[in-house]
Amino acid sequence: MGGVETMTDLIRKMGLDTLSERERIELAIALLDSAHHLVEAAPISEAQRVELERRLAAHLANPHDVVPWEQAKSAALQKEIDDLNGKVVSMTKKGDEEKAASEKSIASLNDRLSSYEKRLKQFADALEQWKLAQQQAAGTAQQKEAARVDLANQVLFLKNTVADRERKNLNLYKTSLEILERYENYALGKALSAREPFIQKTRVTVENQVQGYKDAIIDNRISAQPK
Repeated sequence: MGGVETMTDLIRKMGLDTLSERERIELAIALLDSAHHLVEAAPISEAQRVELERRLAAHLANPHDVVPWEQAKSAALQKEIDDLNGKVVSMTKKGDEEKAASEKSIASLNDRLSSYEKRLKQFADALEQWKLAQQQAAGTAQQKEAARVDLANQVLFLKNTVADRERKNLNLYKTSLEILERYENYALGKALSAREPFIQKTRVTVENQVQGYKDAIIDNRISAQPK
């Protein structure tokens, strides 16, 4: 068998095949003597002794019923090979089972990873929508603030305008009263200088005109105030 060293190969390797017949016999006797001493030195149990005696009796009863060393060695090697093949089959089966379990575990992990990635995308989309809503809210707040500031400016402008018009109206009112007073004094003075016979009648007429002008000025002044 390839790769297996036989006894013949060992004899040739050691150069024992070059010995003469007598030298071979002497070597064999010496080997048997050394083996005999080893057997005697190695203690055996009672069961082992009984088994050895049984085998010796069977061999003596049928000396030709033996298996050659090469055949026995080949059978032992074949048994080892069969045992190794059995171990290989067992390990292969176990490896296949572990591989299937690993693939199942990997598939489960991939499913979980896919679920996590999907949820992560949902969170990212929600965050993006929230950011957009925040930007829109900030823009709306800025627009409202700008509108509020503009309205406040308009209110302030109107207040200033009303105050200015009120001031001008008051000045105009005072000026108008001064003009009416001068007109009244002028009209009465003119009537006196003309020595009209009906001075009292002229005074009443002038006073009525002046009062009418005052009423008109007061009405205009009040209507000018903001409602």
